[in-house]
Amino acid sequence: MGWSQGLGDPAAPWWAVVVIGVAGAVVGALLAPRLVGLGYRLNEEHDRRAPRWAAGGRVVVPVVTAALWALLAWRVGGTAEWTLLPALLTFTTVSVALTWMDADVHRLPTGLLTPATALVAAQLVLSAVVTRDAGPLVRGVVAGVALAGVLLALALAASVVGSAFGLGDVRLGLLLGLVTGHVSVWGPVVAVYAAFGLGGLWALGRLLTRRAGRRTAIAFGPWLLAGAHVALLVEVPPLF
Repeated sequence: MGWSQGLGDPAAPWWAVVVIGVAGAVVGALLAPRLVGLGYRLNEEHDRRAPRWAAGGRVVVPVVTAALWALLAWRVGGTAEWTLLPALLTFTTVSVALTWMDADVHRLPTGLLTPATALVAAQLVLSAVVTRDAGPLVRGVVAGVALAGVLLALALAASVVGSAFGLGDVRLGLLLGLVTGHVSVWGPVVAVYAAFGLGGLWALGRLLTRRAGRRTAIAFGPWLLAGAHVALLVEVPPLF
C-alpha cells in the first residue's frame, strides 16, 4: 500500500484536514505543559539549565502538532490509508515529544518509546485486519528490524570513536521502519537519507557559525524523526 495521490493532489476533503488539524492543536496543547515542565528529566539531569527554546514550547508544540496532523490528513486517501491514519497521528505526537526530549537531554526515554512502539504496532495490526491486507504490515516489520539493525551497527561503530550515537536511536529505528515501511517500500530509505542530510546540514551550520566544535554532541533522534516525516509526506524514490 502506498499513498494514493501525488504531492500536489490531496485526496482528503478540506474540512477533514481542518478538523484533524484542530484536534492536533488540542493534543499539542495538552502535551506542551508536560514538556515545558521538564518532568521527563532524570535526577542527575535536573541541574541543567532549561534550554532557551523551551520558553516558547506552549505555543510551538501545539502549532507543530497541528501542522503535522493536518499535513498527514491531507496526504491520506482511500479506505486503506484512512485506517492507517490513527497510527500516523500517534507516531507524530510521540515524535514531537521525543524530539523535544532528545534535543534537551540527548536521550530517548525508553518509558515513552517502548509503549509508543507497541501502540503504533497495535494500530497497524488493526489497519491490516480492517483492510484484510497484511502485506504492508509485514513490510513494515521487516523494515523496522532492518533499520534497527543498521542503526545498531552504526551505534557500535560510534562507540569506538566516542560518538554520542546510542541505543536509543536503535530502538527508535524499529518504530521508524515499522511506520515508514508500512507506508511504502522506499519509505525507510528516504527517511534515512533525509535524516543524515538534514542532520549533516545542521551540524555543518553550527560548525561554520562556531556554535559547536567537532567534538560537540548532537542529538540524532530529532533528525531521524524529521527524516521519517519527510518519507511520510513526500514519496520520492532516492537516487543511487
